[in-house]
Amino acid sequence: MKKNELKKKVLRFRWEWWAERPFGAFILSLFKEGQTRSYMQKIGVDAQWPAMLFQNGCWYKSEEVWDLFENQLTGYLSDGGSVFQITRGCELYGEHSKKQIQKLIKADMTPRKKLQELHNVLALDIAFVWVTHGLEHLYKKRLYNEIPKYFSGDVEKFIGDASIPAKKNAHYYLEKSLRSKQSLKSVQRRFGWIKARDGFSDPYTIQELAAERKRLIVADPAHIRRIKVPEELKPLVDITKELVYLRTLRTDLLYELLFISRPILKEIANVYGIPFKELRDYSIHDLISAKPRKYPKQVTAISFGKNFFFFDAPILKGDIESIKDLNQLSGTIANRGIAIGKAKIVKTAYEISKVNRGDILLAPTTAPSYIIGMKKAAAFVTDEGGLPLMQRLSLEKRGNRASSEPSTQHISLRTATLSK
Repeated sequence: MKKNELKKKVLRFRWEWWAERPFGAFILSLFKEGQTRSYMQKIGVDAQWPAMLFQNGCWYKSEEVWDLFENQLTGYLSDGGSVFQITRGCELYGEHSKKQIQKLIKADMTPRKKLQELHNVLALDIAFVWVTHGLEHLYKKRLYNEIPKYFSGDVEKFIGDASIPAKKNAHYYLEKSLRSKQSLKSVQRRFGWIKARDGFSDPYTIQELAAERKRLIVADPAHIRRIKVPEELKPLVDITKELVYLRTLRTDLLYELLFISRPILKEIANVYGIPFKELRDYSIHDLISAKPRKYPKQVTAISFGKNFFFFDAPILKGDIESIKDLNQLSGTIANRGIAIGKAKIVKTAYEISKVNRGDILLAPTTAPSYIIGMKKAAAFVTDEGGLPLMQRLSLEKRGNRASSEPSTQHISLRTATLSK
């Protein structure tokens, strides 16, 4: 399919702004194969992501596209598939891939051959990325349909309280390590990658980890209150808990695997004389084929079926600009209350240091990379993010403050509308 023909097909869908991410051409190029049927079949799902649009550093979402993918996942579930199978497959993928990359680093082969093998490893994570989003889309509808049958009250709050996962993510183990007597060097080697959410930025420094260890020494560990779930809803809630865990797992794996892969990526950078951090703006396919081309930092990536292309400029017009004059926000509240403070806009983890105690943090999402520093904020306002994660962060914050202080509030704007 030709580039302009693909563009027309993609623009036939109705797109809306969805989520901001610091991705360059390197990570985006992994979606070319990772979202295809052949890769999804490798994780046990006979499906293919219908269409994709990323521009201006943001993902765009089409309900029509997500519904098309949901229809494919319904078939997977009807044939005996489950969220728990996907999660276990993702965990095994992570364990195997870490070993595979370590072998690749030591392998006697050219840097380009290593990169080709690395591509096959990393692209598989993208299959988990889209399948998770599709399952969330499917089960969100089921939650809002079933919960009112057995629960009278705030459905949003119920979902947030009931679906906090029992399984722990990487940030939990980072904090556990910092509370222990492990050396900071050891903690950095194991968890420094959590801060590098674009694949090429710097990890946590020893100084940052030392400051967080100092804070944790005087802070009480979080105690999360579990609520009573009606028997009829327990199977659905258990699935939702697993999805929340999976959502963090598959993205954490991508960034961790990219970080482990840095010796290979630095070899490639040396081959082409490219500064390592600038690799974020090169397609992995171009690097493998020895035809490196640097794309703009705000590159546009689109797909339709198996077809995938980059554009140097946005293809969808008049989205964000149309709401600039609006001055009132409305959205989903994960933890009700009132907080007053100076607003601090944080686009990446590297800006989190500008948040002071009592500020209102405005961020794209509550990624684990933000958490060191987030707990100084009096409230969080985000563009998107899962309610259970937000509710948990709010509870952690409340547990770390004296009772005389206001609790942290966290407002999700994932489904927000803006109005005057």
